[in-house]
Amino acid sequence: MTAPMEIARRVADAVLYEGYLLYPYRASAAKNRMRWQFGVLVPPGFDTTCEHSSSVTECLLERADDAEVRLRLRFLHVRTRLVERAEDGGHRPVAELTVETAGPATPGTGAAGGVPSLETVGETDPGTAGAGAPGGVTTYLSFEEATERETEVAFPVAELLDGERAADVRLPGDRSVEAITGPSGQARGRVVREHLPLHAVVRARAERVAGPYDLVRLSVRVENVTGWDDPDATREQALRRSLISAHLIIGVTGGAFVSLLDPPEWARPAAETCRNERTWPVLVGEPGHRDVLLSSPIILYDYPDTAPESPGDMFDATEIDEMLHLRTLTLTEEERRQARATDPRAARLLDMVATLPPELAERLHGAIRHLETPARGGTAPRWGSAAGPGAAPEEGASPAGSRAEPPPDPAPGTANPGAAPWDGPGDAFWSDLAAGPGSSPETDAVSVAGVEVARGSRVRLAPGRRRADAHDMFLAGRTARVEAVLTDLDGARHLAVTLDDDPGADLHRSHGRFLYFAPDEIEPLDAPGPADGPGAGTDARDMKAAGDMRDAADAPERRDAP
Repeated sequence: MTAPMEIARRVADAVLYEGYLLYPYRASAAKNRMRWQFGVLVPPGFDTTCEHSSSVTECLLERADDAEVRLRLRFLHVRTRLVERAEDGGHRPVAELTVETAGPATPGTGAAGGVPSLETVGETDPGTAGAGAPGGVTTYLSFEEATERETEVAFPVAELLDGERAADVRLPGDRSVEAITGPSGQARGRVVREHLPLHAVVRARAERVAGPYDLVRLSVRVENVTGWDDPDATREQALRRSLISAHLIIGVTGGAFVSLLDPPEWARPAAETCRNERTWPVLVGEPGHRDVLLSSPIILYDYPDTAPESPGDMFDATEIDEMLHLRTLTLTEEERRQARATDPRAARLLDMVATLPPELAERLHGAIRHLETPARGGTAPRWGSAAGPGAAPEEGASPAGSRAEPPPDPAPGTANPGAAPWDGPGDAFWSDLAAGPGSSPETDAVSVAGVEVARGSRVRLAPGRRRADAHDMFLAGRTARVEAVLTDLDGARHLAVTLDDDPGADLHRSHGRFLYFAPDEIEPLDAPGPADGPGAGTDARDMKAAGDMRDAADAPERRDAP
């Protein structure tokens, strides 16, 4: 496997299992009762949930006259795991079955041991369910597992320019039965696993893009064409005949893909005509290489990769591995027993976390990928100078692009309250890099609607004029106290505030943890008030509002309240 394809596969595996099983990895957890959210292609006759049965990927190729494209379709195929108790000469389905064992119980790993086995339509066996617990008992849970499926087809681009080509993906379904026996060999039950048949089609075609640049638009459509005639079926039933986390890895030889996220200007008009439905194609592999593309059901950027510090798949690639690792270590023995019984992959995850060496666990704390020293001079004003970008240097100033000398430490008794002591560029207070040693977040002010706003001023928050973040929406209309007026490297002003009605405001203030807003995102309520103390700068309007809030809090709950 080539290096770009290996990177693509690592990222694709993360996409494939994103959300497969979430912390705390128990079937009983609410977040694990509504699964399979990404890349779901349901049978075309199932319309209860308005989910789709197909996806479309369109991308651009250049220098493609003699090229060949390889389409690798990958998805999960749901496999039901039904636990049945032996009774009255037959078997009855149950949610859970606990059985005594002859010796110390250990979780099963399945005949394949979880080792992938890839064929034209390959699969990976997730293993055998069943979790051992102290005391010589094993627990079996009814749950849904998933099997990796993969198929690959190749087409010369010249053939696709002549017309559409299609490849069938047929899975006949299967059923297996695993006996559950007691310590003396007596039948206690069984585990029945079943895949339902699945039929999908991959259709590909290509067309030349009008213009002088010899571009080819490649279009790939993945369709679930499994028959379906049950209008009363639930989503869980339809998912058994669906493609889950479906995505494509597309490789090209003898040509090159064009980025759709950041195309060159000459290709931008053609890139904007590409139509992608329920997919997000990005370049993968080593940055700069353009021979592999991942069409993902999750929004990614070009050349994504997994963090080398990550010890293994925790099914939540957008979460912090260190947090998941530490939280998993806090699980109780009962929670671990339930997680092991939920899924063999969860059992392997618990083993990975429990045996992770300290030096590898320490790597999860964070990593610095790039480290650069901020430029001094040039676009940033010289220390102690009010000159802006492009202004002629004053006498004695360092030439543009050279390092300016740091200011001398202030004399005793004349410390600048807003500037940190100079100890090299890495330790300089960030706001001082632009404003110089005269910057003082505690005393600086900014004019808003003709009112000077400084530390101690009270303001009303009005976010949304420049951004539309969900967190900002919750803060609209709230009143706050300005803690500092900061200046960034570009000379823009920012207000650090704490909320008036936040019971933890004093704690945030002592730790320097503030909310930040631009001057045009606040409305002044009054002039700066005392720096500390409750009610600083309070006006009659807000005293009445606070009283109304207290009255509302003391009033009995209304059933018709929104």
